[in-house]
Amino acid sequence: MVNRRDVLKALLGGSLLSAFVKEAEAKKGVPVIKRVRYSSTEERTRIVLDCTGKVEKSDIKTKLKGEVLWITVKNVRANHLVRKLKSPLVSKAEVIPINRRLVRVKILLKAPHKFKVFALRSCRGKPFRIVVDVLPDFVVTECEVRKQVKRVVVIDPGHGGKDPGAVWPINSYHPKIREKDITLAIALRVRRILKEHPNIEVIMTRTRDVYVPLLKRAEIAAKSCADAFVSIHADSMPNFPDWSGVTVFKASPRLFAKAQLVAKKVAQKVRLCNDVMCWSISPLLINMATTVTFVESARLAEAIVESLKAHVNDELVNGIRDMRRNILVLKTPGRPAVLIESGFLTNPKDRRRLIQSWYQEEVARGIARGIVKYFESLNTVAYVKE
Repeated sequence: MVNRRDVLKALLGGSLLSAFVKEAEAKKGVPVIKRVRYSSTEERTRIVLDCTGKVEKSDIKTKLKGEVLWITVKNVRANHLVRKLKSPLVSKAEVIPINRRLVRVKILLKAPHKFKVFALRSCRGKPFRIVVDVLPDFVVTECEVRKQVKRVVVIDPGHGGKDPGAVWPINSYHPKIREKDITLAIALRVRRILKEHPNIEVIMTRTRDVYVPLLKRAEIAAKSCADAFVSIHADSMPNFPDWSGVTVFKASPRLFAKAQLVAKKVAQKVRLCNDVMCWSISPLLINMATTVTFVESARLAEAIVESLKAHVNDELVNGIRDMRRNILVLKTPGRPAVLIESGFLTNPKDRRRLIQSWYQEEVARGIARGIVKYFESLNTVAYVKE
C-alpha cells in the first residue's frame, strides 16, 4: 500500500510529477507510420511511408537479403500495414510492428535491385516521409548472333521540339531557319536511302518535331545493340562567319574519363552488346565499352568522310575532328558514334545550301554510303531478340 505521505513528498519534490510528464511526452513524441503509398514506372518504384513526426537518420537501418529488402526503424510505432504493388520491380511492402519503439519494413522485390532510402521533412502540409526508391540495374535486352547478317544503325536528328538548335537570324524569336528542321530533313533522307539495303535496320531517335533528352538518345543506341550511332547537326559560329563545310566529329580520347561516367549512367538501364554476345554492364566492362567506342568511331568517321567527299564537293568536306567538348551522344558505351555538322548557319553560302533539297540529298547520300561502307567491313552481329 502506498504511503500517502511518501506520495505527497514525491509530488512536492517533483520526482514523480517529472516521471509522469516524461512518460507522457515520450509517448506523444514517438512518431507513428500512418500509411504506405507508392508510385511506379519502368525506371523506378518509389515507396513512401508517411509519418506523424521526424525520424532520425541514425534510427533507419537497411539490409538486402536475396529478394527481400529489410528496413529497421527505431523509435517509431505503427500498426501492421500491407500494400501490394503493381510494379515491375516490387511486389509487396509490409510494415511490421515489433514493439512500441521498433518497426520493420519488409519490401519484397521481384529480383535483386539497387535501392536508396532517404527522408523528406514535413513541408507545405505534407508529413515527414521515409522514402524508398527501388531502381533496376538495367533493362533486360536479349541479344543473339544473327545467322543472316543484319546491321543496326541509329540515326539521330539533332535537337527538336522545344530545342531548336542553331537559328537564323541569331537570337530571333521567329527564325527563318532552324537547325532542328534541317537535321530532321537530312536524317529522313538517310533513312530512305539505307532502306534500299535489306541487311540494314534503321532506328530513328525522332521522326518528327519532338524533344528527346540526350541521355535517352544514348540509351536508344545501347538498347538497340546498334552497330553505329550517327547524330546529324548544323552548326553556328557567330564569331567565325567564314567557317563553312561539312565536318565529322568523333569523341576525343581526352574525354575518356568523362565517357566512363556517362557509360555508368547508361549502364543502369541497358546491357552491353558486341559483335558476338551481350553482358549486363558492370564497372569492369565499362572500360572496354568506352575503348570500343573510340576505336570504332574513328573507323566509322573515316568511312563517312570518304563517302561525303565522293557525293559532296570535296572542298566542302573538312574531314574528321576530335570533339573535345563533353558531347554525350558521342559516348554511348560500346557504340561507334559520330556527330556530323552538315554546315554553318552563320556562313551565307552554307546557309543557302542547307535549306536546299538537292544539298540535303547530297549530304544524306554521302552519310548513308559511308555507313554502308563501314558495315561492309564488319562480319557477325549482335541484335535485339524480338
